[in-house]
Amino acid sequence: MNQPMAIDDVVSVAQAEAMGELDAPMMAIVLSNEQSYDLPINSLETDADKARWGLILRAAREHVEADAVAVLYPAWTTIRQKDKDKAAETEAAAADTDGQEPIDTLFVQLHTRDKVYWRGFEQIRDPKHQRIIGFRGIKALSSDYLRDEAPSIASWLSTLFEPLPEEGEETEVDRELANLLEEPEVSAALYPRQMRALH
Repeated sequence: MNQPMAIDDVVSVAQAEAMGELDAPMMAIVLSNEQSYDLPINSLETDADKARWGLILRAAREHVEADAVAVLYPAWTTIRQKDKDKAAETEAAAADTDGQEPIDTLFVQLHTRDKVYWRGFEQIRDPKHQRIIGFRGIKALSSDYLRDEAPSIASWLSTLFEPLPEEGEETEVDRELANLLEEPEVSAALYPRQMRALH
């Protein structure tokens, strides 16, 4: 990519997509040289779902020779703060967490060849209509990792940038990736945003 999209740009896109909605969209954006390609993710409920979408995103990334992939998804969490310096207070806060209501959050991840950027936000809703009207950053859910040090919670995306097999050598994974690219939901999504607007 000539000008890789920064994590702040991805966050802006994610928040713009979610504003005014009842639910933030679960989607990936494959960031290639010329265009961005949206892939709406249907479900990450099971390990099989995660494995399938991990393969789809890798296939899409390789298909358009992208250097980065952004993943946006809503979730529930009770994490509010992280206090490394005061162990006693941290334990007390952890005990309090059990009684807390879950927080409605939006996660934004940017995966590049070298790093994984995580950003977590609480979704602020209009009390009357329950639509999303804003976001509050959660520092405990915002971190940057080198790719080989990323936490296992993102393991379903761990193969995004694994080296390709030797030239001309086709593997079972290659065939599976090629089949996934033929699925209607993926092939339609690999139109750039401007092209899809014309259909």
